[in-house]
Order: sequence, then C-alpha cells, then structure tokens
Amino acid sequence: MRLRVAGAVAGLLLVLGAAGCGPSGGGDGGSGSGGGRADRRLVALDTARSRLQELVDGTTGALTPAVRYADDAFRAVPHENAARDTDGTAQLTLRRYVLTKVADANRPRLLEQVRAYWRGLGYTLHDGDAADLASAAAPDGTGVSVSIGVPGNVTVVADAWVADPGSRTPFGPAPSPLPTGRDGGPDTVPVFEDPAWS
Repeated sequence: MRLRVAGAVAGLLLVLGAAGCGPSGGGDGGSGSGGGRADRRLVALDTARSRLQELVDGTTGALTPAVRYADDAFRAVPHENAARDTDGTAQLTLRRYVLTKVADANRPRLLEQVRAYWRGLGYTLHDGDAADLASAAAPDGTGVSVSIGVPGNVTVVADAWVADPGSRTPFGPAPSPLPTGRDGGPDTVPVFEDPAWS
C-alpha cells in the first residue's frame, strides 16, 4: 500500500513539474537586464550594430520638423550577476542626443510622433512609461526608448543583447566628438533653437 501511494505521489509531482507548476510557480521570468540569460534574445554583433543605427535614425527621422543631434559611440556593457560574474553576454547601446531645444509644451507631441512611428513598424510599446519616456521593443529583440531629462535634454537609446565583444567600444569612438562642457566632459544639453520645437 505504501509503495502504491509513494508511486502515485511521484507520478503527480512529475506531471506538475512538466506543466511548469513547481514550487516557484514557473521559470525565473523577467526580461531585459533583469532576466536570466535564457530570457534574452542574442543578436549577432554586426547585425545589432546596423539595427541600432536604423532604430535611432528612424526614430529621430520621424520627428517633424527635423531636429539636430549628436551620436555617442556604440557601447557594450557585460552582463553581471549579483556575484559580479559575467555570463558571456553584453548589452550593446547606441545613444543619440537631441541638441534642438524642446519646450515643455512640445514634449508630448515629440513623444507621440515617435510612438506613432514605432506603432507603424509593428513594435510593442511599453505600457506604464513615465510622462517623459516612451519605449518599445522590436520583434527581433532590439529595443528603443526616448527620454526627456530635467533640463529638457532628449535622448534616444537603442539597445540589443549580444555575445560579449570583449571591448566597451567594439566599433571605436563616436563618429564625431560630442559637444564638450566647461569641465571637459560631454555636454548634451540642447543649445539650438527651432521655432517649431523650442
């Protein structure tokens, strides 16, 4: 009798485990930088480079009228766990800084223009973004966001997960130097006026 009960319990546990109803309630879940390696879609490095360039070009190109901007270098940051061990992957990002001043009243219009562009491409827009943030995920695993900072600086960021290239700047420096502030560091606060935006 005990053997029959033990066998039945073991069989039930196997069925529940196969159905994903273990003690934790499923896998580790999550996505992006918070998820496990299995949750991230890796993109080949050269493919990621061209896709991220397309994402920032298309996103700023959707703004009417056109804005002025400067691009940072492609940057790769290795993924680390809580023990600061890397898992062989890195998040590749490309940042574009809008240098045209955007007045408070025009910020919602700017964000709506980029959201409309992403919707037209079939991207998944993220719900719950803050008032000064719009973000979306492309079907190929790349992502894009537009954020507006406190001084009114607008930043477009495209990102993808890649195999760690072993270099923070795998494609070299920025195509042209970012504007420099008095402290010698990059100055991405907008300086150009446009009657349609500023």
